[in-house]
Amino acid sequence: MVNRVSRSAESRMSETTTYDTVIVGAGHNGLVCGAYLARAGHRVAIVERRDTVGGACVTDELFPGYRFCTASLVTCLFRQEIVADLDLARHGLEIIPREPSVVALFPDGRSLALGADMAAATAEIGKFSAHDAAVYADYGETMRRLARFAAPYLLGKSRTPLLDDMPALRTALAAAAGLPDDDLRRLVTALFGSARSLLDDWFESDELKVTLATDGVVGVDAGPSMPGTAYLMLYHQMGATESARPSWGQVKGGMGGITRALAAACAAHGADIVTGQAVRRIRVGSVGAEAVELDDGRQLRGRVIVSAAAPKTTFLDLVDADAVPSGYRHAIGGADFEGVAAKIHLALDRLPEIRGLPGECAEYRGTLQILPSMDHSDAAHAESRLGRPSSEPHVECTIPTVLDPSLAPPGKHVMSMYVQFTPYTLAGTTWEDIKEPFADRVLDYIEPYLPGLTASVLNRKILTPRDLERELALPGGHLYHGAMSARDMFAGRPVAGYADYHTPVPGLYLCGAGTRPGGGVFGMPGKNASDVVRQHLEDDHGRR
Repeated sequence: MVNRVSRSAESRMSETTTYDTVIVGAGHNGLVCGAYLARAGHRVAIVERRDTVGGACVTDELFPGYRFCTASLVTCLFRQEIVADLDLARHGLEIIPREPSVVALFPDGRSLALGADMAAATAEIGKFSAHDAAVYADYGETMRRLARFAAPYLLGKSRTPLLDDMPALRTALAAAAGLPDDDLRRLVTALFGSARSLLDDWFESDELKVTLATDGVVGVDAGPSMPGTAYLMLYHQMGATESARPSWGQVKGGMGGITRALAAACAAHGADIVTGQAVRRIRVGSVGAEAVELDDGRQLRGRVIVSAAAPKTTFLDLVDADAVPSGYRHAIGGADFEGVAAKIHLALDRLPEIRGLPGECAEYRGTLQILPSMDHSDAAHAESRLGRPSSEPHVECTIPTVLDPSLAPPGKHVMSMYVQFTPYTLAGTTWEDIKEPFADRVLDYIEPYLPGLTASVLNRKILTPRDLERELALPGGHLYHGAMSARDMFAGRPVAGYADYHTPVPGLYLCGAGTRPGGGVFGMPGKNASDVVRQHLEDDHGRR
């Protein structure tokens, strides 16, 4: 099936199968890369195994009339510069602000709502700690300042890894040494410490700390006391921010609104998008990568091949083993690709209550976070490390129909639940055996926080880490195409020692979440990779 934005692609491919660039995967990064290359005048084909574009940034009609953000639920990291460069608003992209954007619900019936309104946020925090309310704005400005310092190293164009470029590393360290003492201390904590240690330096209220710490543990196999979780908090500051934390917005029509707009931008610049065709093999010839072989037998030749798929998929499934240096393959094979999150999607007959809050209140607009304390988060993670899903997991619920009723039939709603500390590998059982009872337990667990939820469920779909792997081609069900840490910024991602987006196979590049800066609906891997590929194509043209 050919995507509607490029219905003529198949007929053109019957005439020619040669492109400047063939991109494997039409997730958001593949589409960003393709749109920039096509805008620069290059002939681009993008191939997607699903029947629609989007990858994990997609809106699917899981039940008749009910549309869900299947994997990615809300947006924060997607860069405004990409929206502007590709004129995505003209192609239909609309972001709906949420105020508040997060509402933490606690066992004693209290809640904490945070959003862009600093006065409202500090008033909410003041219910728990006058001290924390007084320093919250300073915390936010400090985190934004540290993010601005780290941004060139994290988001900048392709470069040799800092650990392989001593002059560049010394320059970066000298710049860090020039920071004010408090900023330097906090930068080191943010890069290498735990979310708990970062937040303990600022706040006394556990309720505020656990609400902020979720940005450090979401999608990773870690509790807030583990080193490395502060880095994820800094990472999420690279996107849109509100009063003192990442600003998680809603996309009109679901997260697929981003990738539909990107696909339209690709088509407007002449790129071909082919859906419903899995890539069987990336063919490597005597001088490097030269073609993509599809399941239907077609071969799309390219001067450059770019993979938006996960590094594990690219190098262990699509490229012949003898075409890749054994050390590189072993590094990819040994990386951590096991996810820790599941999704539960609910079609609702009506809105549930929110305990302690009035009906139809503004809090329904935000993500409803159920995570009682920092210690609870650590305990839930420890339980999952034993090979079983946490009995009281980290849960985040979004009800996008409150702001966008078009996602469900009139008067009905959809709710998507992000459920963390659900290991990919289970001990003594399988996900197929336990996923329905697991969903029952999750609903029982959150029912006291959202009274009436269980009775309002008309239908549901559970996506375990195994399902995310099978349905969305996420190895291990890992939302970020592999574990993330500050080491990526210094040594290279996915394999140490290689310049960003480059691989050991000539003519084969990467542009997905498995490259720097990393995962989330960011777009920077695709944008930065397009610069590398464009330079390759221009240099190659100059040699001809």
